[in-house]
Amino acid sequence: MPDWLSLLLAMVPIILAAALGNRQVLYSTRARALPQAPPGWVRAHGVVVDERSYARRARSKDGSVQRVRRPVIAYQVADGREITFTSRIRAAGTPRVGALVEVYHDPADPTLACIAPASLSNVVPPLGLAEIWVIVNIWLMAVVVIMIIALVVLNA
Repeated sequence: MPDWLSLLLAMVPIILAAALGNRQVLYSTRARALPQAPPGWVRAHGVVVDERSYARRARSKDGSVQRVRRPVIAYQVADGREITFTSRIRAAGTPRVGALVEVYHDPADPTLACIAPASLSNVVPPLGLAEIWVIVNIWLMAVVVIMIIALVVLNA
């Protein structure tokens, strides 16, 4: 087998592993992003009336394991209608059933709503610059491993 083919066969799984690691870091960042209210949305008071639990688990600050939850929130709009929505945030630290929360909603379509970030004090924030550091290290390690394999294969 030619040396270049051996090198290519070794590079493919390394590049795939790096790409999948990169994708997972980006997915984790999007999943942990706190909601931001678009301009013009109105603030309202809401209450968590239910929650949807998931099998995925997360550790709390005290080290105990909790189920990951998505709160279902009810609030009243200015005209008196009660609106219920499910938060897009999935985390162990979301407010529990019965908790009072601040909500931002679109006055034109009150079904479009999100929990105010101030009401999510127990939710872990996104990774910030750490995500870039992790992605850079994933690709740096991939390049180093490929270079080592190239040196071994091409000098053999």
